[in-house]
Amino acid sequence: MLFSKKDLQKLIIPLMFEQLLAVSVGMVDTLMVSQAGEAAISGVALVDNINRLIIQVMAALATGGAVVCSQFVGKGKEEGAKKSGAQLETVLLVFSVCMTLLSLIGTRGLLHAVFGNVSEDVMDSAVLYFTVTSLSFPFLGIYNAGAAIFRSIGNSKISMQISLLMNVINIVGNAIFVFGFHWAVFGVALATLLSRIVAGIVITMLVCGKTNPIRIDKWSELKPDGSIIKKSCKLGIPVALQNSLIAFSLIVLQKVVNGYGATFTTAFTVVSRIETLVQQPFMSLGAAVSTYTGQNIGAGLKDRVRKGFNSATLVSSIFALAVGVVFWIFAPSIASIFGKDA
Repeated sequence: MLFSKKDLQKLIIPLMFEQLLAVSVGMVDTLMVSQAGEAAISGVALVDNINRLIIQVMAALATGGAVVCSQFVGKGKEEGAKKSGAQLETVLLVFSVCMTLLSLIGTRGLLHAVFGNVSEDVMDSAVLYFTVTSLSFPFLGIYNAGAAIFRSIGNSKISMQISLLMNVINIVGNAIFVFGFHWAVFGVALATLLSRIVAGIVITMLVCGKTNPIRIDKWSELKPDGSIIKKSCKLGIPVALQNSLIAFSLIVLQKVVNGYGATFTTAFTVVSRIETLVQQPFMSLGAAVSTYTGQNIGAGLKDRVRKGFNSATLVSSIFALAVGVVFWIFAPSIASIFGKDA
């Protein structure tokens, strides 16, 4: 069944909240660990740049898979949608496991290569945070896959609710581990890991549930299918490269800023966290429009695609202007949330 304008609104709004909640995990970690000083803030925030790069690639691959799924939905081919959903799970699981293994091998050397010669206490914090959070990538991968599957049928409420659950677990975990056990960097990393494990497991159970029209019924459906994977990657990889270039440019800037000392590093990383939060509504809009486009292309209704694109561009532009003005006016107040140091 094709999306109406009302259906598209129902998809966009929960998806916007979901994306904001997903990215706020790293921001909450930065806020919570700020009690432990500049080195802890900088270490967590430095790693969050790399984590964001990996997460954006996952999100792009998920978008490619969601478009393929939604094209089958638009054509009314339920079996094709189910098969493409299963292949999306396979692609993201393999990618995320590879990222975990890569992150765990020579962690300190990798961080030194990426960020240059930061102070030893910042590097120690970064290594600890990166080691623990990299274990969450497979669960984050299957969460992204599940969210994309539900998005392809116009249901973004489920992923929003799970993202909310993930944030609650992360915040409660941070409060217990940081303020209760005084674990600081390890505490925020452990809370993030546990929250993503729960999110990945819950959404996988729902994907396999009988109420999901494009559910995964058996493990054999996860066996790689080259033709479907090729279609998903053809759409997802260019988006992944685009997002990677943007994230990589921030890492390069971070490396330059690190040479000016801990205070500059902390200031830059705090602003980067805020910028990431601001960008999420636009990425949500893009993901929603991709699904909308996939269904209508599948059904051969190109005029609906043009109208949807024009509406989304207008909404995005107005929202960007409004957010820019608000953040420009309240910049000092927003920055002060992360610390009172002048």
